[in-house]
Amino acid sequence: MIYDTENKDIKIILLGEPGVGKTNLTNIFCNLKFNPSTKPTISKSALDKKVIINKISYNIQIWDTAGQEKYRSLNNIFIKDSRICIFVYDVSNPKSLEGLSYWVKSAKEILENKAIYGLVGNKIDLEPKINQEEGEKCAKDIDAFFLQCSAKNDKGNFEEFIIKLVNEFLRRSKLEGWEIYAKEDSVNVSAASFTKENKKKCC
Repeated sequence: MIYDTENKDIKIILLGEPGVGKTNLTNIFCNLKFNPSTKPTISKSALDKKVIINKISYNIQIWDTAGQEKYRSLNNIFIKDSRICIFVYDVSNPKSLEGLSYWVKSAKEILENKAIYGLVGNKIDLEPKINQEEGEKCAKDIDAFFLQCSAKNDKGNFEEFIIKLVNEFLRRSKLEGWEIYAKEDSVNVSAASFTKENKKKCC
């Protein structure tokens, strides 16, 4: 038997510099196709997907944010109420890893220690200029779970990573009394950002 959660959302946010692949990672999690001509995200967008964990249905709401500097102040608003925060960099672009310092600082100031953090090195299908050891060290420094993957050639690794983070969040929530679901006003803001195309395709 599967127990429903009344469609309450667990909010996940992806942060990082422009062009690191946040949009395609979001899309492949929601079973959409990789798009090599994906345009930069403006402000933010959100998709959702139901997952079953221990016979309970959870609605995972995943937010894709803009990396451009002019949208950074807005992203701080969208970080609020996130239960899981995933920082993304491009393994072929060292500057994208350096640029994460801003995103890490912003997220941790807002979420403090009441969220689970992940670090994803994307685009391993390209020639890497950041090795796995560097990524693992960075993840350790910011207390984050680590994954290297390719949105282009993903075989379910990113979805498995999301499920791992959700499981850890649920475990920590039980131990420390964290609120599990995003607040209703946060959900409503996200819902307004869905496009008609995304509503048809996603989950």
